[in-house]
Amino acid sequence: MPAPTRLLVNPAAGRGRALRRLAAATHALSRLGPLDVVRTERAGDEARLALDAVADGVRTLVVLGGDGTISRVGGALATVGAETALATLAAGTGNDFAKSFGTPVHDFAAMAERVARRETRRVDVGRLNTRPFVNAAGFGFDVAVLDRMSRARWLRGDALYIAAALAELFRFGGVDARVRIAPDLFDARDRWLLVVIANGQWFGGSFHIAPTARLDDGRLDLVLVRDMRAWRRARVFSSAPAGTHVRAPEVETHNATTCAFITEVPVACELDGELMPAEQSVLEADVLPRALVCVA
Repeated sequence: MPAPTRLLVNPAAGRGRALRRLAAATHALSRLGPLDVVRTERAGDEARLALDAVADGVRTLVVLGGDGTISRVGGALATVGAETALATLAAGTGNDFAKSFGTPVHDFAAMAERVARRETRRVDVGRLNTRPFVNAAGFGFDVAVLDRMSRARWLRGDALYIAAALAELFRFGGVDARVRIAPDLFDARDRWLLVVIANGQWFGGSFHIAPTARLDDGRLDLVLVRDMRAWRRARVFSSAPAGTHVRAPEVETHNATTCAFITEVPVACELDGELMPAEQSVLEADVLPRALVCVA
């Protein structure tokens, strides 16, 4: 009979950080009672393993991994309306969802106590062209940064994102797109430096990208940054960790349940830090309200 708690590990998360923290995670959770441990072997395993947990009647699925792992697990659970609760132990690069959610994911013992009490909270899940995300999706500057990060070998964590962002700050050319927010709230065609569709507040490890976003309000926060001169880019970028970039005249913020983006050519996107190839020139976002049960 499956244990009520299962630990799902992505050994590749955080460039091997998850594997290095596996013993500590197992020790903390094993004190609660029987524990199953499963590992991903290839990209995409997370969704299958999440659905296996639901089918097995697992009450709490603990994820040891980064934002990409959490996104795929959370998206799978939300899509089927599972009552299996998701708990997170940090092992990624940015851990943005954990920062937005506010749980002590770096303290494995504290998180184990919360799993034991099974204090839960329902949160929203966003979708971009029907593909779910738990924290944020977007296109433009962030995609260029993530692409550069994937090729870097000499930094980790927040420092890696900041270094990659600085490198792209004066190189990225912007994206021509029409942004439409229903119903008739906003409709503009422009060149955008960055478009973020936020469910949570944090982005890129250290950027308070959507300060007013709430994970359980049934809506998405849109942060639309128009292209600008190089010196303005630097100024706006430097204010993002404090969340004051939203005051800049080049930045539009909106709150909506659905929105659409039409680009002249297919554009690459990112969902919770995972790159999506440039395949479509029409992107539509919506939200599944309170669709995911999380250990709080």
